[in-house]
Amino acid sequence: MKRNIRMKKKITTAGVGIIFFIGMALVLYPMAADMWNDYRQKKLISNYEAAVEELEEKEYKEQWEKAQTFNKQMDTCSPYEDAFGICDGEMEQTEYWKILNVSGDGIMGYLSIPKINVRLSIYHGTKDEVLQTGIGHLNGTSLPVGGEGTHCTLVAHRGLPGARLFTDLDQIEEGDRFYIHILDQTLAYEVCEILPMVDKTDREAITKALAIREGEDLVTLYTCTPYGVNSHRLLVTGRRIPHEENGKTENDSEKEASFFTKKYAGVYLIAGVLVLTGVAYGIRKILINKKMQKEKEQDGKGGRK
Repeated sequence: MKRNIRMKKKITTAGVGIIFFIGMALVLYPMAADMWNDYRQKKLISNYEAAVEELEEKEYKEQWEKAQTFNKQMDTCSPYEDAFGICDGEMEQTEYWKILNVSGDGIMGYLSIPKINVRLSIYHGTKDEVLQTGIGHLNGTSLPVGGEGTHCTLVAHRGLPGARLFTDLDQIEEGDRFYIHILDQTLAYEVCEILPMVDKTDREAITKALAIREGEDLVTLYTCTPYGVNSHRLLVTGRRIPHEENGKTENDSEKEASFFTKKYAGVYLIAGVLVLTGVAYGIRKILINKKMQKEKEQDGKGGRK
């Protein structure tokens, strides 16, 4: 009888432990996956920068001229359908794919938003596999090389379980800055307009928001909203400003450090709780084993009597 009770206790304890660790794994997975995507993005950006450094002066000039020519041929921005879920078809066979594609992997540069600690590769097009890990340039809008009469649109998801991407874009306010790093140039933009809730089916409103404005150099960051519902679009537009040599202000750096600390504080907290719980579980198991051993010894003595 006692043996059955002990066996049930063991099974119950093991079951609780398994459920606990599965639960903790589910909680930690999004954070761990996001950290992995951050690492992967750093590698991609590092590879891009290395490819750019290998370019000769003639190649720099050629890439800039091709991109500027592409933009001049575009009288209006004309995204043909909603940015998410676009099938780019045979895009790799087009002239568009060849422009700014210095490493041949579809990356044309990268975007940094110090306030929310975003640093992500910008890819040609908005295919689903691109938007799972990075930012897509919306084909039909200006390439992100700046210049008067241009309006580039950069697209990314919010709320993916394995990558934050534009999840925190709703924290951006007018006056905040973001930076586009293309070839050997860094273009600075200051947020001048935010459209927090545009119906994704309202083509007229979206087309108007992404339209080229005469004499202006604009970039719009485009994502889905509300968080987890995705029935509308959040559009954050920045206007080109002079770029400072260090690529960010001291205030931007402080914001980035503060956000990074907050971003991963949960990871360290949960990891700490997990370790302490594991230690407590181990100690409890040792004490239970000692108690069971003592009971066995007492049962043995009682049997001999």
